[in-house]
Amino acid sequence: MSTYIRPGRPTPSGPAHTHAGSVLCFPHAGGCASFFRSWQQLLPTARVHAVQYPGREDRFAEPAPQSLSALARAVTEEILAGDERYSLLFGHSMGAYVAFEVDRLLREAGVPTPTLVLSSAAAPALRPPVPYEEDADVLAYLERYEPLSAELRQDEELLALLLEYVKDDLRLVSGYREHTGKRTAARLVSVVGERDIPEIRSRAGRWRDHAGGEFVQVVKPGGHFYLRSEPPVGLIAAELARAGSPDSRSTWTS
Repeated sequence: MSTYIRPGRPTPSGPAHTHAGSVLCFPHAGGCASFFRSWQQLLPTARVHAVQYPGREDRFAEPAPQSLSALARAVTEEILAGDERYSLLFGHSMGAYVAFEVDRLLREAGVPTPTLVLSSAAAPALRPPVPYEEDADVLAYLERYEPLSAELRQDEELLALLLEYVKDDLRLVSGYREHTGKRTAARLVSVVGERDIPEIRSRAGRWRDHAGGEFVQVVKPGGHFYLRSEPPVGLIAAELARAGSPDSRSTWTS
């Protein structure tokens, strides 16, 4: 059976237990779990896991989810069926919306996450319109957030594959409505790059409308993908320390 969560190291067998230093990361539209691979070495006292969306890498042959809420439900079900309990959910761009939904579903199941870090995402009711039908529109959309490399543009097969991934993901974002009126009791941290596109930079602070507890906004140097060159591992480590996470040293395994 295919699984959504890619662990930083194998989860120990045995009775259910809690790892207060565990982080679950949710990729951006078109992104893969391997985007976060280096974070395990950068956070050696934590456990870093990442969600693998269907259709990516080792899940290449699987169909896309029918909705963002269906994707979140599948991830939540896997978490609840396992032993791992997360201190922090980190979602980047589209991943912020998936993480917010997973947080909501975990709370409804009585397994709350202390901290929710939402990166490079406008509050859901204010998110910019996303195209997901025409290649040219999706390509222009991508270029606005981060210029594509010359190598990728020249590889027609790889570019076509990327566009299909992104179309599937943007369709999920476009149809996401379940956020309406929902708030989280988690400590909610909104992170945005100081050079992100204006529609995101100016609306990221409105995540406070979904905060039933503490809300913090952080501005980082860089644009929409500020975390490529400067992963926010210091922020995450500080949030884990705030939650009282113990040392749980590990290394990433594929």
